[in-house]
Amino acid sequence: MKHTEVCRRLLGYLKIHWAKLIFVIVSAVISTGFMVFAPFLIGKITTTLFSSIKDGIFYWDTIIKLLSSLVFLYLVSQSFSLLQGFLMAKITAQVMQKLRQDISEKMHRMKLSYYDSHTRGELLSILTNDVDTINNAISQNLTSLVTQVTTAVGVLLMMLAISPALSLIPFIMVPLSLFSAAGVMKASEKHYVKQQELLGQLGGYIEEMYQGQTVVQSFHYQERAKKAFETYNEALKVSSRKAEITAGAVSPITTLVNDLGYVLCAVVGCLGAITGKITVGNVQAMLEYTWRFADPFSAIAGMSGSFSAAAAAGNRLFSLLDAEEEIPDSLPGIIPQKRLGSVVFQDVSFGYSPDKLLMKRINLCVEPGEKIAIVGPTGAGKTTLINLLMRFYELNSGSILVDGIDIQKMPRKELRSRFGMVLQDTWLFEGTIAENIGYAKENMTEKSIYSAAESACAHSFIKTLPGGYHMILGKGAENISQGERQLLTIARAIASDPEIMILDEATSNVDTHTEVLIQKAMAELMKGRTSFVIAHRLSTIRDADKILYMEDGDIKEVGTHNELMEKNEKYASLYRSQFS
Repeated sequence: MKHTEVCRRLLGYLKIHWAKLIFVIVSAVISTGFMVFAPFLIGKITTTLFSSIKDGIFYWDTIIKLLSSLVFLYLVSQSFSLLQGFLMAKITAQVMQKLRQDISEKMHRMKLSYYDSHTRGELLSILTNDVDTINNAISQNLTSLVTQVTTAVGVLLMMLAISPALSLIPFIMVPLSLFSAAGVMKASEKHYVKQQELLGQLGGYIEEMYQGQTVVQSFHYQERAKKAFETYNEALKVSSRKAEITAGAVSPITTLVNDLGYVLCAVVGCLGAITGKITVGNVQAMLEYTWRFADPFSAIAGMSGSFSAAAAAGNRLFSLLDAEEEIPDSLPGIIPQKRLGSVVFQDVSFGYSPDKLLMKRINLCVEPGEKIAIVGPTGAGKTTLINLLMRFYELNSGSILVDGIDIQKMPRKELRSRFGMVLQDTWLFEGTIAENIGYAKENMTEKSIYSAAESACAHSFIKTLPGGYHMILGKGAENISQGERQLLTIARAIASDPEIMILDEATSNVDTHTEVLIQKAMAELMKGRTSFVIAHRLSTIRDADKILYMEDGDIKEVGTHNELMEKNEKYASLYRSQFS
C-alpha cells in the first residue's frame, strides 16, 4: 500500500472530528500569528532605545506601550497554544480508541486462515507497537505541522513587510536546504519500514519463547534461543540505527544551509543599517525572522522519520483491516424449527486452495444422538472436517445440513450455539473458575455452574482449591494441573447444553486416576447428544455408532468397529498397530 493511501485512510479517522480539528487549526493559527508578530515589536523596542540614546531623550511612554503589547501577545499566544494542545490530545485519544475498536471488531470477522498464517506476536505488535507509532505521529506532529506551516507563512509576510530585498535570502536558502536533505529523507523512509517489520518478527519470537518456556528448558534450548534472539535483536538494532541516523541527519543538513543564510542576511542587513536604508530594530527583526523562517522547514523535515514510521505502521495495520473476512450471514437467516442434532454431508468438496482439493464429494448422514468417531494418521483431515462443520472454513462445493438446514443459510451465531467443544488445547482465560465455566452463556446462574461442574467430575477438586469457584486462574490457567484444566473445559461444554458435541480426546498428559475422571466426564457430556470424537486411542471408540477413517483429507472407510475390523483394511491395520 502506498504511503499516500495510508495517509488518506488515517485522515479518514480524523474527518469525523472535523469541527474540533477546525478549532484546533484556528487556535494554532492565532497562537502562532501572535507569536510571529512578537519579533517585530521587539525590533520596535530596539529602535526606540537606539533613538533614545541618539536623541538623549528616553521615550518611556513608547517603550512601556510596546512592552505591554508584547506581554499581551505572549499571553494570548500561550492561551491558545494550551487550548490547542488540550483539544488535540482529546481528538487523538478518540481516534486511537476508534482504531483499536476497528481492529478488535475486524479480528472477530476474519477467516480462521488468517490466524493460521500469522503469529500471535505479529498481531500483538500491530495492536501495540504500530498503533502507538501512529498515536505518536498524530499527537506530536499533526498540530506541530499546522503550527510550522502557519509560522512559515506568517514570518514570510512579516519579512516582506519589513524588507522585500532581505527576504530574498531566506526565501532562496530554505528550498536549497530541503533539496539537500531530500535524499536522506527517502533513505530514512525505507529504514523505518524495515524497522516496523523487524519489530513484528521480534515480538512473535518473544511470544513463542515465552509460551514454550517449559519445552525450551526441557531440551536445553536456552543458548540457541539466546542466539536466535540476538540475531533478531541485532537486525532490529541495525535497522533502527540506520533509520535514526538518516532521520537525524536531516536536521543538521538543513540547519547548516540555513545558518549560512542567516550569516548572509546579517551582513547585508548591517550594511543597510550603516547606510541608513533600514533601521537597527528592523535588522534585528529580520535576523530573528530569518532564523524562524528556516525553523518550520527544518522541523517538518525532522518529522519525516516519525511520519515514515507511522506510514509503515499504518501499512501493516490496514493490511490487517483489509484482510479477507468470513462470508456474511445470509439475510434473512434460516433457523431450524427443532434442536435435534442431526448432521448431513452432501457431496462436500473442500481444499485450502481451489486447485488442490483435500475432500472430494463426501457424503455422510448422522442421526440425532449418534456417536461418530473420526480416526486416521496425523494430517489426515480430522480437524479440517470439524472446522467445516463449525463453518470456520467455507466449502468449495456441496452442502452440510444441521437439523435439516444448510449451514450456509443459517446465522453463524445460531449454528455455533448448537455445538460444544472440548479440545486437546485447554483454553481458559484469566478470571475465576466460575466465570470460565459460565463462559458459554451470559448471566449463567451459580446453580447451573455447580451442576455442570458436578457432571464433569470437577466439583470435588474445585472445593479443595483456595477460593473454590472464586479462585482466580492465571494466564493459561497454569496454577492448576493439566487434568484439572481439561475437566473445567468439559464443565464449560456441559454448561452450554449443546445438541452436538465435538471432542478431541485429551488424556495423554494426565495420570490414570484423572484419565478415569475425564473419560467419565466425557461419557456424561455425550449422553443424549450427537457427538463427534477425534480419537487417538482406538480402544475408547469401539462403541461408536460410526467410525470414519480419514487419510489425505478424504473419508476412506465408514462403519462400526466390528464392520471395519471384518473389512480388514486401513482401520483394522491402524487398530492392530496400537496393540502390537
